[in-house]
Amino acid sequence: MKKDTFLITGSLGFVGFNLCCYINSLGHEVIGLDIKKNNSNLKKWREKKLNSIGVKIFDVDISDKYQVQDFEDKLLNISLKSIFHLAGLAGVRRSLEIPEKYYDVNLRGTLNILNLAENLKAGSLVFSSTSSVYGGSDVSSKEEDILRPISPYANSKLLAEKICELHANQKKLNVSILRYFTVYGEAGRTDMSVLKFIDKIFQNKPIVIYGDGNQERDFTYIKDVCEATFLSSKLKDFNILNIGNSNPVKLISIVNIIEKILNKKANIIFEPKNNLDVLKTHANNSKAIKLLNWNPQYDVEKGLLNTINWYKDYSESIGKLS
Repeated sequence: MKKDTFLITGSLGFVGFNLCCYINSLGHEVIGLDIKKNNSNLKKWREKKLNSIGVKIFDVDISDKYQVQDFEDKLLNISLKSIFHLAGLAGVRRSLEIPEKYYDVNLRGTLNILNLAENLKAGSLVFSSTSSVYGGSDVSSKEEDILRPISPYANSKLLAEKICELHANQKKLNVSILRYFTVYGEAGRTDMSVLKFIDKIFQNKPIVIYGDGNQERDFTYIKDVCEATFLSSKLKDFNILNIGNSNPVKLISIVNIIEKILNKKANIIFEPKNNLDVLKTHANNSKAIKLLNWNPQYDVEKGLLNTINWYKDYSESIGKLS
């Protein structure tokens, strides 16, 4: 098999790390790009793991075009099969506190990486967007739906999508926009419910649920996400795809499954619902199934079991997760 080279921005993040491991396991070369300053224990662990499998991480701030240009010079003799642009600021609530930073990184950074892809003549670019651009709905979200982002984070991602579309059309670059739906799994984000709940329940510490726990999320396991993300790099022209499990689960049900697997009872503190929290997310993933010949393979029981097993194996060596 011919060995191709792929660039992954945000390689020390949750999806970026797992995608690096996935593509590396297929026998390809992977180059990582991320900011290393003030990294958390978990990001340091991810970097160590990537180094151990031969993935080199370059320290680059994507919002600084001069750093990106310096990085570009290092790749002039490398033929990139694709760029997976996963770097950026995430988190709905945090974006209310520092909206200008979200727009700076998610917009300026995306433009810098698009220019990098053009200059290096990359075969394609895949951009990680979010289901938050839909704003929430009682029915399954389709790519053609009217978009109603309700946070600076979601709006910054939607505007970045528009930049990608314009660039794809003007520069004739193959670009795929992936709208991820509540991704969870091994080495996950510590600010999101699944890993946070596992960590707290395992340590017999209270967890906080905003609202009554009946809000539903389309929890999508990381291995399914990695497969779909990699396959999308082979698409031609401009595409927007939902990447979700298409099977919403109540948040309280996630807690119950974690309790069962850990054989521990959660101490739940219920707080008032946050106005930024939608009642339900639900991906219509029929377009991804058709174009990628892909179908999610993991239900939440299997995905949570794998995540908890990872937590038991590595949490002690990682140290404090949050």
